[in-house]
Parts: sequence; structure tokens; C-alpha cells
Amino acid sequence: MKNFVFDVDGTLIDSEKMYMLSMQRALADTGRQFEYDQLSPTFGTTGAIALKQIGIPDAEIPGIMAVWQDYTKDTYDTMHVYPGVEAALKQLHENSQIKTAIVTSKAAAEYQRDLVENFPLDRYMDNHVTADEVKRGKPAPDSLLALVKKMSLDVADTVYVGDTIYDLQAAHAAGIAFALVTWGAEKDQALIRDSEYIVDKPHALLDLITK
Repeated sequence: MKNFVFDVDGTLIDSEKMYMLSMQRALADTGRQFEYDQLSPTFGTTGAIALKQIGIPDAEIPGIMAVWQDYTKDTYDTMHVYPGVEAALKQLHENSQIKTAIVTSKAAAEYQRDLVENFPLDRYMDNHVTADEVKRGKPAPDSLLALVKKMSLDVADTVYVGDTIYDLQAAHAAGIAFALVTWGAEKDQALIRDSEYIVDKPHALLDLITK
């Protein structure tokens, strides 16, 4: 592989608790009580899609999302970069034969906050696509296809590195190989089976480089 495209949440940054706890709180404000384990399967897609998945009516989604986003400030300290990730990204980015990029379900403002200001991993990337740049979020392939077009990438030399079924589905719908990272939450056996590559440690990403 010569083009490494990364998901963010659950792949580069451990952010599940930040999003799920604040989501749980925002829903509780509307009188809806959800257990954490009921919400965590939605992690990895956009907020609007996540709320639709648990049955929230379309008319209520914008209001809940605004409150949810506001509440993340109270759980932000639960988020951190996974050990070894920054060193691996640095090595990939320093290789002149490799292109690196991010495709994320984060909106542009979240990307600026998380990947530029607080956890500056953007400096190891050649480009990125955020959720608000496309009409459909993951598992649709729109964001990956937008990046392919933006960077003129050859999909045969491109791998999408992620951690959820939504990442895998988006990659395959875009005709791109998928590398599943196994750090973070426990992975479903079907997700492991359907992934082209399994990456157990960040440094192992370097083994995917082709000459």
C-alpha cells in the first residue's frame, strides 16, 4: 500500500466514552434512558445516523445533537491518543513514497479542535475529509470517494484503516481495502473475517507498505 487513509475515533484516538456518555446525557434530557451498551454500537458513524439508529425522530435530531455536542466538553478529559499511534503516523508521513490522510465522521469544527489543536495529528496528514463535506456519512462511501478524487489516489494502492463495521462497509463500497485495528473495543468475529488486514499494533502499519 502507498496510500494510508485513517478513521479517527476508535482508531487514532480513544474517544468512545467522550461521545457515548455525552450522548447518553443528552438523551436523558429528553426523558429517554439508554444503557451505555445500547448506545456504543452506534459509535463510529455520524451523530445524525447514530440517533436515527436508536429510533430518534428526524425532527428531534438537530436539537439533541446540539445538546450532545455541548455536553462533550464535560467528558473531553476521557479522550486520548492510543499509545504508539503518533510514532507510527510520523514514520509513514516521513516516507516520501507514502500519502497519508484522514476520513472521519467528525465535523470540521471537531476536526480542528481534536486533530489540530488538542491532539495535533493533522501535521502527519497530507489531506482530510470531514463529515460535513459530503451528503452521506459512513457507512456510505461518499467521504472516501471524495478523498480519492481530491488526492487523485489509485484505489488499488489505498487502504482505509479503521475500527468499526461502518469503516469496513465504507471502504468496501468505495473499492478500497480495509485494515482493522484491534486496539480499543473488542472486535466482532465477522468484522475480523471480512477485513483484508488485521493490525494489532500501530507500528505494524509499516508492514503494509508496498515497494
